[in-house]
Amino acid sequence: IEVNMNDQERLLTIFLRLQSGAHLSKLQLADEFGVSEKTIQRDFSLLGHYLESQPIVAAELAYDAKYHTRYLKGKSLFNKKDILVISKILLENRSLNKDENKSLIDSLLALISKEEQKEVYQIIASELLNYAPLSDTQNRIDKIWEWSEIIRKELVLEIRYQSPYNSEKQHTILPVSLYYDVHYFYVVAYNLTFESYMTLKLDRIIDWKVSKEKKPQISYGRKFRDGEVRNKRVDPFMGRDLTIRVQFAYDPTIVTDQFPTARIIEHTPDGAVIEFISQDTPGLKRWLLSQADALTVLSPQSLVNDMQDIIKNMQKKYK
Repeated sequence: IEVNMNDQERLLTIFLRLQSGAHLSKLQLADEFGVSEKTIQRDFSLLGHYLESQPIVAAELAYDAKYHTRYLKGKSLFNKKDILVISKILLENRSLNKDENKSLIDSLLALISKEEQKEVYQIIASELLNYAPLSDTQNRIDKIWEWSEIIRKELVLEIRYQSPYNSEKQHTILPVSLYYDVHYFYVVAYNLTFESYMTLKLDRIIDWKVSKEKKPQISYGRKFRDGEVRNKRVDPFMGRDLTIRVQFAYDPTIVTDQFPTARIIEHTPDGAVIEFISQDTPGLKRWLLSQADALTVLSPQSLVNDMQDIIKNMQKKYK
């Protein structure tokens, strides 16, 4: 269709208004621009086809039958409620430094109208002002993307790693998983020297380069399965699988939400008996202790013994 300059200006004006969240009627636009409703219908048709042909624009031109208006409907756009919830989670978990966190929240807010941005900003203003990042303020967003790409491409790396005990170590690894766990990001990697998996804190990886070593052949049974392993753990580290039974005096969902493998075996006057599979790590014991006297470990006996020893040592320190 031939479009003269005035038509182009009108089309652009209509598009910019739609983009700012306006609902536009054919009659109103025809009156405003001094053209026929048929011309405005043609404008809408042109815009609609253009949006369909542009995968980069995550929106389509929709019709509101109740008010007889056209508006932009996001294919994957967030609304203000989604943005508020995501912003609250970002502000609470503290995993990004102050600049990254502010930049990410600004990018999210840019997806909604100016009016809605003001509403969300008012709700989160105090949290944003008082945001306290982790003591290690390195940039993480680019690092997370780069390591995700390394995992996707199955690259073997030579890394320098700052251990928690102030020593620097060199490792040859095949990274297999990257995940988030209470403030920090972690990488699970197959260590080529020890032929076993290890967990590395992403912040502690100083630098890395692609290794000349060949990618190791890991048998099917030894392949790392992200979701399955995450459902068994309460901290980022690995341990042997344990089938655990506990008695819990309060709302059993506190335990079942923490351990997705959990099931309630029976209800007793002293609370629900719950069984779940977890991994024997320091974090498991800390979590069990965090429930104070509401939780009693019933089995396995090895874990009962460990809990007794920890409680005895704690008592000694409080004498």
